[in-house]
Amino acid sequence: MILIKNAELYAPEYLGHKDILIGGGRILLVQDEITVSLPGIETIDAEGEMVHPGLIDVHVHAIGGGGEAGMLSRVPPLSEKKIAAAGVTSLVGLLGTDGYTRTVRDLVSKIKGYREWGLSAWALTGSYQVPSVTLTGSVGDDITFVDEIIGVKVAISDHRCSFPTTEELIRLASEVRIASLVSGKAGVVHFHVGASDAGIEQLFEIIRQTHMPVRHLFPTHMGGHMEQAERWLSIGGNVDITCHGDADEKAAMLLERYPDKVTLSTDSNGSFPKWNDDKSAIIGMGAGSIMELKVYLDKLLSSGMDKSLALRAVTSNAAAAMMLKGKGRIAPDMDADIVIRSGSDIRHVIAGGAFLVKEGKAKESMYEGV
Repeated sequence: MILIKNAELYAPEYLGHKDILIGGGRILLVQDEITVSLPGIETIDAEGEMVHPGLIDVHVHAIGGGGEAGMLSRVPPLSEKKIAAAGVTSLVGLLGTDGYTRTVRDLVSKIKGYREWGLSAWALTGSYQVPSVTLTGSVGDDITFVDEIIGVKVAISDHRCSFPTTEELIRLASEVRIASLVSGKAGVVHFHVGASDAGIEQLFEIIRQTHMPVRHLFPTHMGGHMEQAERWLSIGGNVDITCHGDADEKAAMLLERYPDKVTLSTDSNGSFPKWNDDKSAIIGMGAGSIMELKVYLDKLLSSGMDKSLALRAVTSNAAAAMMLKGKGRIAPDMDADIVIRSGSDIRHVIAGGAFLVKEGKAKESMYEGV
């Protein structure tokens, strides 16, 4: 059991100074003052420190992305210690451009490893292309029968995508929706949205042609399509902004109007190629970093906007979009996923009631230093 005293609590809404009692991996009590005398209980004095839910990153290339500039350009897998050091306690892993050398089997294995270490993690089947790469041979079966898989990834409006027709996307979304109803999962169709001017016009067309609930269609990389992002939010959709460039300013603008529907994610360990003007050659290469979720949250927290609003984008909004039960909030009976920070420095990260970071030091991994 863990008792956190004197927390300046954002749950993510601001609750003032509170004590938090943790036991059995869950939050037991949140009160003005808690006094407990039990053998083995660990007490943390959080006086003067911000306490908020563990961060949730809904777009992570857990086994690495890339390969667009040859095999040497494949980005390495993401280590669990880097995840925890960023204050992230939950994530959704996925594939990217490369659905050939990267497989859903490998991705799910990595997600299982994260879970063994103490993180909460899920996966999306599929990659950029249609038909989708899968583990079982069927997107619907992957979602229904593989515990970790909660949806599918696909790319649109990108020169590297397979240019699926709207009819193909409708059939894919229908399969995902039915599987979600059977399995009780989110059933998200996670759209990588490229730089093409078409943006998410196909998503609007899906809504026009069908009775598909808008929550199933989740576009990411929407910082480059702000007008469409506002239109999508106005009909009840969720919008994800990638932590890059002026993402904090764009997210802040949308959050002010749609406080429950905007998320931030990192594209961590995905490749960030820089193309020449006609997209015929890569002239530079970078990669996303999981730490950017904390960096961009810090920008929002110091920008003067309401801190609770900033925190929603990486906690409760993300949990709601992905239907992650027990996640994104600090309240009784929720999972004990908590960050304790002194200014911008993360002092403790607790996930499922256990320390992943303690006094600034992440717990050991199996392959330290490899």
